[in-house]
Amino acid sequence: MPIKLEHILKRVHALPSLPTAAVKVVALTKNPTTTVKELETVIGQDPALAAGMLRQANSAYYGYARRISSLQDAIVMLGFQVTQGLAMASAVAPMLKTTLVGYDIDQDGLWKHSMLTAMAAKRLCQYLKLSFGEIAFTTGLLHDIGKLVISVYIQEVNTYLLKKVQEAKFSYVELEEKVIGYNHATVGGFLAKNWNLPDDLVEGISFHHSPLNAPNYTELASIIHVANGLSSLLNTGGGVDSFFNPIQKEILDRLALKENDLERLLADIGEFLVDPAIFG
Repeated sequence: MPIKLEHILKRVHALPSLPTAAVKVVALTKNPTTTVKELETVIGQDPALAAGMLRQANSAYYGYARRISSLQDAIVMLGFQVTQGLAMASAVAPMLKTTLVGYDIDQDGLWKHSMLTAMAAKRLCQYLKLSFGEIAFTTGLLHDIGKLVISVYIQEVNTYLLKKVQEAKFSYVELEEKVIGYNHATVGGFLAKNWNLPDDLVEGISFHHSPLNAPNYTELASIIHVANGLSSLLNTGGGVDSFFNPIQKEILDRLALKENDLERLLADIGEFLVDPAIFG
Protein backbone atom coordinates (compact mmCIF):
# COMPACT_ATOMS: atom_id res chain seq x y z
CA MET A 1 0.00 0.00 0.00
CA PRO A 2 2.54 2.65 -1.06
CA ILE A 3 1.42 6.09 0.15
CA LYS A 4 1.66 9.09 -2.16
CA LEU A 5 4.17 11.76 -1.18
CA GLU A 6 1.42 14.40 -1.13
CA HIS A 7 -0.37 12.48 1.64
CA ILE A 8 2.82 12.20 3.71
CA LEU A 9 3.58 15.90 3.29
CA LYS A 10 0.00 16.83 4.19
CA ARG A 11 0.41 15.01 7.52
CA VAL A 12 3.82 16.66 8.01
CA HIS A 13 2.30 20.12 7.57
CA ALA A 14 -0.61 19.22 9.86
CA LEU A 15 1.67 18.65 12.87
CA PRO A 16 2.17 21.60 15.23
CA SER A 17 5.10 23.89 14.46
CA LEU A 18 7.95 24.16 16.92
CA PRO A 19 7.64 27.13 19.28
CA THR A 20 9.10 30.20 17.58
CA ALA A 21 11.47 30.76 20.50
CA ALA A 22 12.99 27.27 20.13
CA VAL A 23 13.65 27.78 16.42
CA LYS A 24 15.25 31.17 17.18
CA VAL A 25 17.43 29.58 19.87
CA VAL A 26 18.80 27.06 17.34
CA ALA A 27 19.67 29.88 14.94
CA LEU A 28 21.17 32.09 17.65
CA THR A 29 23.37 29.35 19.13
CA LYS A 30 24.88 28.78 15.68
CA ASN A 31 25.77 32.46 15.35
CA PRO A 32 29.15 33.31 16.98
CA THR A 33 28.11 36.93 17.55
CA THR A 34 25.09 36.04 19.71
CA THR A 35 25.15 37.32 23.30
CA VAL A 36 23.83 35.73 26.48
CA LYS A 37 21.33 38.58 26.79
CA GLU A 38 19.92 37.90 23.31
CA LEU A 39 19.37 34.24 24.12
CA GLU A 40 17.87 35.04 27.50
CA THR A 41 15.44 37.53 25.92
CA VAL A 42 14.23 35.10 23.25
CA ILE A 43 13.74 32.22 25.70
CA GLY A 44 12.08 34.49 28.26
CA GLN A 45 9.34 35.32 25.74
CA ASP A 46 8.04 31.75 26.10
CA PRO A 47 7.44 31.03 29.82
CA ALA A 48 6.64 27.34 29.23
CA LEU A 49 9.87 26.88 27.31
CA ALA A 50 11.87 28.73 29.98
CA ALA A 51 10.37 26.64 32.79
CA GLY A 52 11.03 23.40 30.94
CA MET A 53 14.63 24.39 30.29
CA LEU A 54 15.29 25.22 33.93
CA ARG A 55 13.79 21.89 35.00
CA GLN A 56 16.08 20.02 32.62
CA ALA A 57 19.11 22.13 33.59
CA ASN A 58 18.66 21.07 37.23
CA SER A 59 18.51 17.35 36.43
CA ALA A 60 21.30 15.04 37.55
CA TYR A 61 22.32 14.68 33.91
CA TYR A 62 23.96 18.12 33.96
CA GLY A 63 25.50 17.47 37.35
CA TYR A 64 25.66 20.93 38.93
CA ALA A 65 25.97 20.94 42.72
CA ARG A 66 23.99 24.16 43.20
CA ARG A 67 20.56 24.94 41.82
CA ILE A 68 20.39 26.84 38.53
CA SER A 69 17.62 29.35 39.20
CA SER A 70 17.71 31.72 36.22
CA LEU A 71 17.98 31.51 32.45
CA GLN A 72 21.11 33.64 32.56
CA ASP A 73 22.77 31.19 34.95
CA ALA A 74 21.76 28.26 32.75
CA ILE A 75 23.12 29.87 29.57
CA VAL A 76 26.38 31.00 31.18
CA MET A 77 27.06 27.80 33.12
CA LEU A 78 25.99 25.31 30.47
CA GLY A 79 27.01 27.15 27.30
CA PHE A 80 25.22 27.99 24.08
CA GLN A 81 25.16 24.53 22.53
CA VAL A 82 23.79 22.88 25.67
CA THR A 83 21.20 25.67 25.77
CA GLN A 84 20.15 24.66 22.26
CA GLY A 85 19.59 21.08 23.42
CA LEU A 86 17.66 22.23 26.49
CA ALA A 87 15.42 24.45 24.39
CA MET A 88 14.68 21.71 21.88
CA ALA A 89 14.00 19.11 24.58
CA SER A 90 11.55 21.44 26.32
CA ALA A 91 9.88 22.37 23.02
CA VAL A 92 9.30 18.84 21.71
CA ALA A 93 8.49 17.09 25.01
CA PRO A 94 4.70 17.67 24.73
CA MET A 95 4.78 16.43 21.13
CA LEU A 96 6.80 13.30 21.90
CA LYS A 97 4.69 12.37 24.92
CA THR A 98 2.02 10.77 22.81
CA THR A 99 0.66 7.27 22.25
CA LEU A 100 1.54 5.83 18.83
CA VAL A 101 -0.58 2.72 18.37
CA GLY A 102 1.07 1.74 15.09
CA TYR A 103 4.44 1.35 16.78
CA ASP A 104 3.01 0.08 20.08
CA ILE A 105 4.45 3.10 21.90
CA ASP A 106 2.80 4.26 25.13
CA GLN A 107 2.42 7.90 26.13
CA ASP A 108 5.92 8.35 27.58
CA GLY A 109 7.73 5.78 25.46
CA LEU A 110 8.87 7.95 22.57
CA TRP A 111 9.97 10.74 24.92
CA LYS A 112 12.08 8.37 27.02
CA HIS A 113 13.60 6.70 23.98
CA SER A 114 14.35 10.06 22.33
CA MET A 115 15.95 11.58 25.43
CA LEU A 116 18.07 8.51 26.05
CA THR A 117 19.16 8.44 22.41
CA ALA A 118 20.15 12.11 22.74
CA MET A 119 22.17 11.38 25.87
CA ALA A 120 23.78 8.34 24.25
CA ALA A 121 24.71 10.39 21.17
CA LYS A 122 26.41 13.05 23.28
CA ARG A 123 28.18 10.40 25.37
CA LEU A 124 29.38 8.65 22.19
CA CYS A 125 30.87 11.91 20.93
CA GLN A 126 32.69 12.37 24.24
CA TYR A 127 33.88 8.77 24.14
CA LEU A 128 35.19 9.11 20.58
CA LYS A 129 36.51 12.65 21.16
CA LEU A 130 34.24 14.18 18.50
CA SER A 131 33.51 17.90 18.67
CA PHE A 132 29.80 17.92 17.81
CA GLY A 133 28.33 16.39 20.97
CA GLU A 134 25.63 19.02 21.48
CA ILE A 135 24.51 18.85 17.83
CA ALA A 136 24.36 15.07 18.23
CA PHE A 137 22.25 15.51 21.38
CA THR A 138 19.65 17.61 19.55
CA THR A 139 19.66 15.30 16.54
CA GLY A 140 19.24 12.26 18.77
CA LEU A 141 16.35 13.94 20.52
CA LEU A 142 14.55 14.40 17.19
CA HIS A 143 15.66 11.25 15.36
CA ASP A 144 12.29 9.46 15.53
CA ILE A 145 9.93 12.39 14.93
CA GLY A 146 8.90 10.79 11.63
CA LYS A 147 7.01 8.18 13.66
CA LEU A 148 4.54 10.91 14.60
CA VAL A 149 3.61 11.13 10.93
CA ILE A 150 3.54 7.55 9.69
CA SER A 151 2.32 5.66 12.78
CA VAL A 152 -1.20 5.79 11.35
CA TYR A 153 -0.02 3.92 8.24
CA ILE A 154 2.07 1.47 10.27
CA GLN A 155 -1.02 0.61 12.31
CA GLU A 156 -2.64 -0.85 9.18
CA VAL A 157 0.32 -3.07 8.20
CA ASN A 158 2.24 -3.72 11.43
CA THR A 159 1.23 -7.38 11.72
CA TYR A 160 2.39 -7.95 8.15
CA LEU A 161 5.67 -6.08 8.75
CA LEU A 162 6.45 -8.08 11.90
CA LYS A 163 5.76 -11.31 10.03
CA LYS A 164 7.96 -10.32 7.08
CA VAL A 165 10.82 -8.97 9.20
CA GLN A 166 11.15 -12.38 10.85
CA GLU A 167 10.92 -14.25 7.52
CA ALA A 168 13.09 -12.07 5.31
CA LYS A 169 16.56 -10.58 5.61
CA PHE A 170 15.28 -7.04 5.90
CA SER A 171 15.25 -4.67 8.84
CA TYR A 172 11.94 -3.17 9.95
CA VAL A 173 12.87 0.24 8.54
CA GLU A 174 13.64 -1.32 5.14
CA LEU A 175 10.22 -2.96 5.13
CA GLU A 176 8.58 0.35 6.06
CA GLU A 177 9.99 1.78 2.86
CA LYS A 178 9.06 -1.24 0.74
CA VAL A 179 5.46 -1.42 1.99
CA ILE A 180 4.55 2.22 2.73
CA GLY A 181 6.93 3.90 0.30
CA TYR A 182 8.70 5.92 3.02
CA ASN A 183 10.41 5.09 6.29
CA HIS A 184 10.15 7.06 9.52
CA ALA A 185 13.69 8.45 9.20
CA THR A 186 13.08 9.98 5.78
CA VAL A 187 9.74 11.39 6.91
CA GLY A 188 11.44 12.78 10.03
CA GLY A 189 13.77 14.65 7.70
CA PHE A 190 10.77 16.12 5.88
CA LEU A 191 9.38 17.30 9.20
CA ALA A 192 12.71 18.78 10.38
CA LYS A 193 13.00 20.67 7.09
CA ASN A 194 9.43 21.92 7.48
CA TRP A 195 10.46 23.25 10.90
CA ASN A 196 13.36 25.14 9.24
CA LEU A 197 15.99 23.24 11.21
CA PRO A 198 19.64 23.32 10.05
CA ASP A 199 20.91 20.93 7.38
CA ASP A 200 23.06 18.89 9.79
CA LEU A 201 20.03 18.08 11.96
CA VAL A 202 17.86 17.29 8.92
CA GLU A 203 20.46 14.92 7.50
CA GLY A 204 21.26 13.24 10.82
CA ILE A 205 17.56 12.49 11.29
CA SER A 206 16.97 11.42 7.68
CA PHE A 207 19.85 8.95 7.54
CA HIS A 208 20.06 7.57 11.08
CA HIS A 209 19.20 4.10 9.76
CA SER A 210 21.40 4.43 6.67
CA PRO A 211 24.36 6.62 7.67
CA LEU A 212 26.54 5.65 4.72
CA ASN A 213 23.98 7.25 2.40
CA ALA A 214 24.24 10.63 4.13
CA PRO A 215 25.78 13.03 1.59
CA ASN A 216 27.43 15.51 3.98
CA TYR A 217 27.06 14.43 7.63
CA THR A 218 27.88 10.73 7.60
CA GLU A 219 29.66 10.87 10.95
CA LEU A 220 26.73 12.56 12.69
CA ALA A 221 24.25 10.08 11.17
CA SER A 222 26.53 7.22 12.29
CA ILE A 223 26.58 8.49 15.87
CA ILE A 224 22.76 8.73 15.91
CA HIS A 225 22.50 5.23 14.42
CA VAL A 226 24.58 3.71 17.21
CA ALA A 227 22.96 5.85 19.93
CA ASN A 228 19.52 4.76 18.77
CA GLY A 229 20.63 1.12 18.90
CA LEU A 230 22.02 1.53 22.43
CA SER A 231 18.82 3.18 23.61
CA SER A 232 16.78 0.33 22.09
CA LEU A 233 18.91 -2.23 23.92
CA LEU A 234 17.90 -0.53 27.18
CA ASN A 235 14.25 -1.12 26.18
CA THR A 236 13.15 2.50 26.58
CA GLY A 237 9.92 2.24 24.62
CA GLY A 238 11.09 3.30 21.16
CA GLY A 239 8.54 1.05 19.51
CA VAL A 240 7.81 -2.43 18.25
CA ASP A 241 10.47 -1.94 15.58
CA SER A 242 13.32 -1.34 18.06
CA PHE A 243 14.73 -4.86 18.05
CA PHE A 244 14.32 -5.25 14.30
CA ASN A 245 16.61 -2.35 13.39
CA PRO A 246 19.96 -3.62 14.69
CA ILE A 247 23.18 -1.60 14.86
CA GLN A 248 25.02 -2.20 11.58
CA LYS A 249 28.48 -3.75 11.87
CA GLU A 250 29.88 -1.50 9.14
CA ILE A 251 28.93 1.54 11.20
CA LEU A 252 30.61 0.13 14.31
CA ASP A 253 33.70 -0.57 12.21
CA ARG A 254 33.62 2.95 10.79
CA LEU A 255 33.60 4.38 14.33
CA ALA A 256 36.10 1.75 15.56
CA LEU A 257 33.70 0.54 18.25
CA LYS A 258 34.01 -2.96 19.72
CA GLU A 259 31.62 -4.98 21.87
CA ASN A 260 33.34 -3.94 25.09
CA ASP A 261 32.95 -0.27 24.07
CA LEU A 262 29.21 -0.79 23.66
CA GLU A 263 28.95 -2.52 27.04
CA ARG A 264 30.72 0.39 28.72
CA LEU A 265 28.51 2.94 26.95
CA LEU A 266 25.36 1.02 27.91
CA ALA A 267 26.42 1.10 31.56
CA ASP A 268 27.10 4.85 31.34
CA ILE A 269 23.80 5.88 29.78
CA GLY A 270 21.74 3.37 31.78
CA GLU A 271 22.48 5.40 34.90
CA PHE A 272 20.41 8.31 33.57
CA LEU A 273 17.22 6.24 33.48
CA VAL A 274 16.77 6.78 37.22
CA ASP A 275 16.77 10.59 36.92
CA PRO A 276 13.21 11.73 37.83
CA ALA A 277 13.80 15.24 36.44
CA ILE A 278 13.94 13.68 32.97
CA PHE A 279 12.17 10.34 33.12
CA GLY A 280 9.90 10.78 36.10
